[in-house]
Amino acid sequence: MTEPVPAVAPPPGGSFGKGIAVALVAALAGAIGWAIITATSGYRIGLVAVGIGFLVGFAIERFGGGDPKLPVAGAVIALLGCLLGDLFADAHVIAKNSHLGIVDEIRHPHDVWSAYTHAFRAFDAVFYAIAAYEGFRFGRRGVLRAQAAVASHQPPSIEVPGPAAQGPALGDPPAAP
Repeated sequence: MTEPVPAVAPPPGGSFGKGIAVALVAALAGAIGWAIITATSGYRIGLVAVGIGFLVGFAIERFGGGDPKLPVAGAVIALLGCLLGDLFADAHVIAKNSHLGIVDEIRHPHDVWSAYTHAFRAFDAVFYAIAAYEGFRFGRRGVLRAQAAVASHQPPSIEVPGPAAQGPALGDPPAAP
């Protein structure tokens, strides 16, 4: 009877650079999505920050190639995506109130930053932290998948036999054929 072989996921494809690039695109897409949701609903929904962390982490897991530096990068990029999403949303609100286009308002970063710091609450930091955790967690999962894939393709380690596997001791009768 053969023993079942545990299923191991294939190693993640990609590389450090590809993981960072796709994570940055995911953060930008999430930030734009957050600004659109905020603009259309009129509410800043903190759960969208968690979604940004998920997008960034998923990008790093799938495209990072299991590089061990990427989980930390995923957390930082997720935080930057959340910050950018809030800044885009604030730029939209200011542009709407001053009857300017959002691009015109983004050209005045001091106004946008002032609105951001004025509207930021401690509860926002909780969602930012969750987003950073998601970015880290998925990136770490990609590293663990890569390590498991490498380990499954290596030959078994050489084990040092214990006392029972050393054979008969001096004076023991020979084993029967």
